[in-house]
Amino acid sequence: MTINDDAAAQCKYLFLVFALHIFGCWQLAYCIPKRGNEPWSIILCKFADIDFEPKPKHWFEQWIAGANQPGMHQNKSKGTSMVFTAFKELLDRKKLTIIAEANLLSQKVTDSIERYFDDVSNRIYSIKSSQVHGWYKLNHSLSEVKKLTETDLKLTDSERYFALYDKIKQLCINAAENAGEYLYNRKITVINAEHNAVYGKKYGILITPKFIFTSALVHEMVHSFFIGHSYSDRSVTVFPHASVGEYDDVYDLMSTANAMMYPSSFGNSGPGLNGPHLDYLGWLPMHRIAFFGRDGRNNYTMRISSNSVSHNATKGWLLVLIPYDRDDPGNVYTVEFRTKSGQDSGLKYDAVIIHKIKRFGSNYYSAVITHSHNRYELNTGEEWVKFLGFDNTLQAQYIKIRVKNINTTQNYADVRIISTFDPNACNSEEVTVKLKPVESSHSLKHICVPKSGKYDKNELLRLQTLRHRFYADRLTFGMNECVSGKVWRSIDPYDYVCVEASRVSDIIKDQKPSGLRKSENGRCNKPFVLRNAFYGDQNCVNINERVQIRQENLDISKTLKYYSFFNGEDTVE
Repeated sequence: MTINDDAAAQCKYLFLVFALHIFGCWQLAYCIPKRGNEPWSIILCKFADIDFEPKPKHWFEQWIAGANQPGMHQNKSKGTSMVFTAFKELLDRKKLTIIAEANLLSQKVTDSIERYFDDVSNRIYSIKSSQVHGWYKLNHSLSEVKKLTETDLKLTDSERYFALYDKIKQLCINAAENAGEYLYNRKITVINAEHNAVYGKKYGILITPKFIFTSALVHEMVHSFFIGHSYSDRSVTVFPHASVGEYDDVYDLMSTANAMMYPSSFGNSGPGLNGPHLDYLGWLPMHRIAFFGRDGRNNYTMRISSNSVSHNATKGWLLVLIPYDRDDPGNVYTVEFRTKSGQDSGLKYDAVIIHKIKRFGSNYYSAVITHSHNRYELNTGEEWVKFLGFDNTLQAQYIKIRVKNINTTQNYADVRIISTFDPNACNSEEVTVKLKPVESSHSLKHICVPKSGKYDKNELLRLQTLRHRFYADRLTFGMNECVSGKVWRSIDPYDYVCVEASRVSDIIKDQKPSGLRKSENGRCNKPFVLRNAFYGDQNCVNINERVQIRQENLDISKTLKYYSFFNGEDTVE
């Protein structure tokens, strides 16, 4: 590198440092997937006319950070706020099992918020160094704050409802800043009145005394990761103001408080997140997610390990994606295994769980599949069959999933999966029209022509080409699939940043240990610098490589195929 080249790289690097700080995605903590260390500020705040403090400050410090013990998973046997009002009523009626309580007493575990994210993300996402501030007393009473938000006559009742909580958060944040506190970008406001838990993009999270328990707070924190509520396929309304099926995935935190929680040191906690959410957040290693049919096989037994324990404690698949839509590879059924461990201690069963992911509009939604007697799970010897339809030769396309064996000691399930889904086949409403050699590309031999109406042959050729290459084009897959022509950077199994395929060989070279690059004390020898591709990355590279890495991080919104909100109609901002 010449002096001029080096100076140019340094200037470009400094510009990127500025841009990444302004626009986020420095180490992916503010992006999708969700990776890095992201401290939160917790602000304890009380109204002028209410001196009550639900818990002392040190209690909140323990709740957030706990004892910060190392290790993973100690075994233990649209109106978010409106719905939470109903949550408490259900919690008062919900009786957690004697078994779960006995397990809690017999095991010592750190039940902090920090530990929850360490466990569920497999230490990919952390909130270390979060700080608790307060208690601060506002200059306004609760009734006075309500009057401040009632003056805007343009607001609807629903908007006024949320405006009240935004105003409270704003006043509490101002109180902390006026006291000289430095606050992180991520904020949680705890107040001493009202009955709600709510997240808003502008001022963060607000919780009230009845919702000071782990499941409620972590639920709201996950909303800030661009995830809505979870669903089942049942035609039920779980809470007032909820949509059909909303809050009915009992194996997922985003159905709090209808989910299977356990009693922790800080109130009800758990469960973890379902497979689709873990995939979306990038909290599963890419080499342990299978896109069924991609390797040419469509009938075999897969060993699926539990998502409830540390990834390094198991070896099997963690999530299986089974496609069912020839024109949208994002539409899949997912298969996962969950066990009564760690953050999933409140589960009733060690069981195989199936979800359906389907695109509605511009966003994808997942719903847990229920079975006979409104059960959400499959156990040993049970099976699920989904008929997809007939092709135009009257051959049935279907998916069959059978649980052959569950090994509770080794935390795995052996699952037989059969799929006759063929993306290249024409369906029963179409006619197969063979192509002349001059018309075809990519070894395409036919197109599927609708039996009814006119059609655009060029469009049918385009569609059939994509269907013909359905599996071949899945160099990446799942909710972190890259745009066409790009692949995962794969610095480690959780590095879902999308890059040109030629970049992978550069990454492999930089992964090789080199005494020339790093000294015995772990520091980079000049002119090498820390790569810092993500939180914890300690490789030493040249300055141009670091600039390239950070540009790739910054471009993630352009290079991911599905950079959008999950399980909701909100936006990613």
